[in-house]
Amino acid sequence: MLYKIALIICTVILGFIGVRFHIDPAGITASEFPYAEGEAFDIAVTIRHLLGSLLLFLTSITVFAINVKDTTSQQLLLNGYVIGFAIMCVTLGTMTFTEAGELRGGSIMFAVLTALCVYTRLQIKSSEMDEAEANTNDDP
Repeated sequence: MLYKIALIICTVILGFIGVRFHIDPAGITASEFPYAEGEAFDIAVTIRHLLGSLLLFLTSITVFAINVKDTTSQQLLLNGYVIGFAIMCVTLGTMTFTEAGELRGGSIMFAVLTALCVYTRLQIKSSEMDEAEANTNDDP
């Protein structure tokens, strides 16, 4: 159940950001890169549309991944999310640190999603170990 809750949270957040990137790409670009002007601004707006589509793509995959039943597949999916969210967190954090953009909110959000997926992944592993231990104690 924890697996489903974690992926629902990821789906909602990724979907919200993806839709927002499509609805107001210029506003997002202006707030994240306040010094962008002219052609650089136009390119950044186009990139927001592309990133929005990518996030909606990930959202659609996550919607179907919620129904995965076996523990190994759940662990593998969560491993992928942990790596992906951690990469996004480091990338946005680096851009903020080097003052290439003001992306603190995105860094924090991806850090929280990374932590959520790590916690869920560890819970799945510990519950699997508890079940295995219970099965060995039941044997005569």
